[in-house]
Amino acid sequence: AVIESRLHELNNYEEKIRSSEAVLKDAGPCPIMDCQRHHSVSGDAAMDYIQKYGIYSHPNSTKSQSSDLSPSTNKNSNQENFIPVPPRKAAKISIPDPTPAIPIKNKFAQLSGSENLAEMEDLTSKDPPKVHVPSINLKLSEDYNLTLQEICRKFPKTDNKYSRGFIQITPNSLEERLKIIEFLNQSGKEYILSESPENRPVKIVIKGLPETHNKELITKELEENHFKVIRVNQLRNFRLKCYHPIFLVEISKSPNINDVFQIKRFNKFTVEIEKYRQKRKATMCYNCSEFFHSAKNCKCKPRCIKCGEPHETRLCPIREKIENPTCINCNESGHVASWRGCPKYPVIKNISYADKLKRNLPTAEKPVKNNQENFPSLQTENPEFPDLEKKLNALKVI
Repeated sequence: AVIESRLHELNNYEEKIRSSEAVLKDAGPCPIMDCQRHHSVSGDAAMDYIQKYGIYSHPNSTKSQSSDLSPSTNKNSNQENFIPVPPRKAAKISIPDPTPAIPIKNKFAQLSGSENLAEMEDLTSKDPPKVHVPSINLKLSEDYNLTLQEICRKFPKTDNKYSRGFIQITPNSLEERLKIIEFLNQSGKEYILSESPENRPVKIVIKGLPETHNKELITKELEENHFKVIRVNQLRNFRLKCYHPIFLVEISKSPNINDVFQIKRFNKFTVEIEKYRQKRKATMCYNCSEFFHSAKNCKCKPRCIKCGEPHETRLCPIREKIENPTCINCNESGHVASWRGCPKYPVIKNISYADKLKRNLPTAEKPVKNNQENFPSLQTENPEFPDLEKKLNALKVI
């Protein structure tokens, strides 16, 4: 009976040792190299792998797991959930930087607040927008000096410049501009108004519609898309005396003006809308028959290019072709003022890309002439051999 009790105690001790070793295997070896308090387990493949790659688990988690589960089930579950990580894929140990951070101060930090931003927006919104005042081009006359004196006396801040036979009058405000126009109308002066960039219409070209398409349908379609139409014209071939299937439309500027180029379907037709590319030629006025302005802004006396009378050309009673007309600009016979071969017709040259590059090229410096003192002229005859050239020519003949 005593021997059996001793064997039973021995078996209990061995079972406790095995359970303790299982817990140590799960916890891993001591992370301190050559620790004197903890012994190392040798001869075990799992422990050697853990020591080799440095994979350790938290001691608290192992204790809780070992207390709940048996050693065999704990070992199997850990082996199933364990994923080894090779050293080349393991994360590097981050070493803290011993240098302290440099304190930085932003002297504009107070401006980043929402209240300050609101104040800045209020200040910017209070600034009035800059208004462009279009100029008035007064036609040069004999008593232009008296007209300028009266304008400068009433409006001293007005700027006056001379350009192409006209006096460019730039008022200080839109109110002064209206008053100057009223004064010129009362005095019967001829002038031409300039348009501000904001009031200039945008010209577009609609391609893909039939030649007999109604212009009112085009206006209605654009107005439904929230565009304000000023005028619709159809391009014409004057040589063949027929119309092109191309429509020129003038639209007032608006925030959504670029959306008109995105329209692909127009009046049940697939169309193409592009910007109008104007030819490089001088614009001729249909009212006074002069150049570089349109009849819409012309306040000069009308002149007919056919008969020279003070009326517009479209109102001229002459409908047949004139055999020998007289030009009202150059006073020469044989052509009208709209003929491009007229000496007074301005010619705008088409500047090519090569000409633009030539203008930007640096000018070459002139070559320096040779100094006769430093570079004397070469002697053609050698004094030592005076007849050398004659003798060589004689040898060539032989």
